[in-house]
Amino acid sequence: MVSLTYENQDRNLLTQFLRTIRYQNSSGHKTYGNALAILRAIFEASGQQHLLYLVKLRKLWFAEIDKFLARNAYPRNISVLRKFTVNADFTQELVKAGVSADFLQAAEKLKGESFNQSAQLNGKLQKKLKRLLSTEETELLKHKVRFKPQQTILHLTVYDGSISQALRFETEAYLRMFHRLLPELKLDDIRCHVGDLGQAQYDQSQVASLAKDWHLLTPEGVHQNCMPAFLHRVSRGHAVLVLYVSSEEGLELLNSTPGSEWLIQHLHKQRSELQDVLQKIAFVPRPELDLEQVRLRSLVLGDIQLEKSAAEAAKESSSLTADSSKTSISVQEQFAKISRQLRQSSAGTQT
Repeated sequence: MVSLTYENQDRNLLTQFLRTIRYQNSSGHKTYGNALAILRAIFEASGQQHLLYLVKLRKLWFAEIDKFLARNAYPRNISVLRKFTVNADFTQELVKAGVSADFLQAAEKLKGESFNQSAQLNGKLQKKLKRLLSTEETELLKHKVRFKPQQTILHLTVYDGSISQALRFETEAYLRMFHRLLPELKLDDIRCHVGDLGQAQYDQSQVASLAKDWHLLTPEGVHQNCMPAFLHRVSRGHAVLVLYVSSEEGLELLNSTPGSEWLIQHLHKQRSELQDVLQKIAFVPRPELDLEQVRLRSLVLGDIQLEKSAAEAAKESSSLTADSSKTSISVQEQFAKISRQLRQSSAGTQT
């Protein structure tokens, strides 16, 4: 009975997910489009629209990229710089929403100022208010504040500062080259980060391995509130594991129980290979991100097979109680199920 419940739940979630990306099957006399377009829609639906481009760029790196660049740099990340500017339209929306007088006055004082993250805006408002934001005010900001993309940035790991300087002088030429290779991606800038190229790839695989088994390696109070995002290298033998935290409440909980020191010791016991590398953990609040999206990103960049991960997750879920059937399937499970559905459809079956 439990397995049947899971099957029905998965089928409903899959149907809903396919509908959100406007996926069509051949029974309606409509073509699927090419595989890249379908994958792009899937990644966009999961909030990782640039992840596919990064994976594609890494595949092209040593075959199509300028030899100097390929030898001395490696794609690390693609980020989007977003901004929100407090203006008269925003304050007018607050008036319509019926906010308190002191909240409206604080927002008026910020007119003309721009912010890159919601946490920056919320922090500035709290300083003006000289109090914490209420739950209602925080929810209101989530719906009224719209960050607009300003720049798409390709981040490269380079092994030496002189390489970074050389690339800076040739930024325009390299942007044109990337546009030729990936015309569907418009890059506005390139930023370099000095580090060991081989180490950077190894670190990515370590983060992916941790993210894949995070729910097995850590207590419930930890894995429900945070997810490994990346390793920051202080030196060759010293790295900081950055954990994205889903909420301010989660951050407060993690800092007190179990605390970063306990978590480091725990991870050292679970993964002995981390003992000589991982010296510190940093909790970074990112309430705008879904932890499953962070996990999916790590798995893809660490080249961990999503199909295998989903199969393992399905095996584990079969041993759970009936109550656990209320839990939504994760993003990577959705991806794996859709991948199987696409293969079946291409063979002549229907969704």
